[in-house]
Amino acid sequence: MESQIFAIFPGRDQVQLPALCADLLEEQKKNWPLLASAYAMLAAIHTRLLSCSGYEVYLQFNPARSVSAGAAVDYESIKNRPCFLCAANRPREQKGILYRQDFLILCNPAPAFAGHFTVVHMQHQPQAIAASLTRLLDLAADMSPDFIVFYNGPACGASAPDHLHFQAVPADALPLTQFFPGRFQIIKDTSVQIYRGEGIDRSVLVLAGSDKDLLLRQFARLIQAAQTIIPISGEPLVNVVCSFADGVWRIMIFLRSRHRPDAFYLEGEQRIFVSPGTIEMAGVVITPWELNFNRLDCENIRSIYAEVSVSEDMMKKIINEL
Repeated sequence: MESQIFAIFPGRDQVQLPALCADLLEEQKKNWPLLASAYAMLAAIHTRLLSCSGYEVYLQFNPARSVSAGAAVDYESIKNRPCFLCAANRPREQKGILYRQDFLILCNPAPAFAGHFTVVHMQHQPQAIAASLTRLLDLAADMSPDFIVFYNGPACGASAPDHLHFQAVPADALPLTQFFPGRFQIIKDTSVQIYRGEGIDRSVLVLAGSDKDLLLRQFARLIQAAQTIIPISGEPLVNVVCSFADGVWRIMIFLRSRHRPDAFYLEGEQRIFVSPGTIEMAGVVITPWELNFNRLDCENIRSIYAEVSVSEDMMKKIINEL
């Protein structure tokens, strides 16, 4: 395991974590050919802007993301494959930053952005946001101001739902986080402010505040409210983005009804090979197929968002529970 450690970050008072991540990325591009190749491909990807009545979405044609987008995440498939995030199964060239003793920051080998990291727990355990949110808040603060961090729920974007992990991307990478507070209405103004997204075709709540304990308690109340309303056992389907600036955390929560839209399962040219995770929900829709990249329009995006988000009625009930 020691051979996989590039550096150690024990806490915020040490060397700045974004700088350490930049050093890791440069080392890995030099000494891990697979990552160097992935970044060469990333430099050649195509993007296209869609302006959709009140918000913007970027389409990204990125064939390297096809494995992640099409990953089988059912119980049998997960049980019958080795976990690619566990130390024993990672490439020998892959090194990471030991983060606060319990996570390892790794360069994502299929990056969606220049500076895309996967932050994996040192122990093999399932994705679970309620028990790990405190570490997500720590990570957001330690990675600021250069990065934001996010979590994909086990049934809405995580290609490794059996191994707890987060991801970090450049702070300006996700359009909806940059758009805040535009098209967000404040519905509670106390020590923890609560906002609701409006006119963006997605069911989104934002918690903002400077008191970590109060944020954790309010998030727990939100999860409990969602569990009461949404008919699903276990963790509610959520994608979570967390940022930190000027002493304030901002937690953006996408409330989901399902993993993938119906069009994902169609055949031939009718298939839309888009599997929405946090990146897609926050405004960068990755399309591994060029046909989709060329054809998708705002109507398609609006339909995908509506299909995988909780209904307006459920959203109102969750807010009332809060």
